[in-house]
Amino acid sequence: MKFWAASSLVALATVCLAAPSIAQQSASNPMPQNVVPDKVWPASAEQVDYTALQKLPDWRGLWSPMMGEAAKPEIPQLKGKYKAHYDEIQTLIKTGDPEALLKVERRASACEPPGMPGIMTQPYNLEFLFTPGRVTVIQEAYMQVRRIFTDGRPLPEDPDPTYNGSSIGHWEGDTLVVTTIGLRDGGTMGRWGITYSDKVKLTERIHLDPANKDVLIVENTFEDPEALIAPWHSVYKFKRERGFDQIEFVCAQNDRNPINEEGEVEFLGVGD
Repeated sequence: MKFWAASSLVALATVCLAAPSIAQQSASNPMPQNVVPDKVWPASAEQVDYTALQKLPDWRGLWSPMMGEAAKPEIPQLKGKYKAHYDEIQTLIKTGDPEALLKVERRASACEPPGMPGIMTQPYNLEFLFTPGRVTVIQEAYMQVRRIFTDGRPLPEDPDPTYNGSSIGHWEGDTLVVTTIGLRDGGTMGRWGITYSDKVKLTERIHLDPANKDVLIVENTFEDPEALIAPWHSVYKFKRERGFDQIEFVCAQNDRNPINEEGEVEFLGVGD
C-alpha cells in the first residue's frame, strides 16, 4: 500500500512538472485548421435519426469485384513527371524483366496500403455499413476502413495528405456521390504506373445496376491539374455475395522480405 502511494505521488509530481512544457507544446503546435472542436456534425451528435436509413438503398452483404466485367478504360492524358513515370514503367514491363513488375509492386510487398482508389479495387470483397451521417467501407484486404461522411460537413480546406484522403458524400436519389481530396502524391489511379499528385480530386458515383440489384457500379472521375491534361474516367463493378463473411487479412505475418538501404524490398528466394 505504501509502495502504491509513493508511486502515485511520483507520477503526480511528474505530471505537474511536465504541465508547463505540454502547454507550451500545444501553443507551438495548434490544432490543424481542418479540425473544428466546437462543431459537432450530425454523424457524431448525441441524438441522431436512424429512421432516415430506411430510405437508403439496400447494399447489404459483401461485394466481390467483377474483374472481367468492367470496361477497360483508355490511358489517361498524363503530363510532366507523371507521364515520364508511366512511360518508364511501361518500358520496363515490355522488356519482360521480372524486376520490372517487382518495381511496380514493391509498395504492396512492404504491406503499404493501396490508398484511393486502390482500397475500392483490390481483388477482395467490400462491405458497406450505413449509420446516420456516414457510410463506412470495410475492405477485406489489409482489413482497411474508409469513412465517407454524409452529414453535410464541407471538404477540409487544407487536409493533411493521406492514403485514403478525406471523403465527403451526399445522396442523389439512390446514388452515393463522393468527393475525395487530400491524397498523397504518387498514389495510383488503379493501373500500373498511372500516378497522381496531391492536388488530385476524385469523384465517385456509386449505385446499384438498374438491371440487376445484385451488381454495384462505381464510376470514377479523376481531376488533377498537375498530372492530367484532361479528366480521366474509369468504371468498376461488384457482385453481391450474401452468404460470405470477411476473413482476417494480416499482411505483416507474410512480410518476411528485408528492406535495403534504399527503402526497397529485397525479395527472398525459395528456401531463403
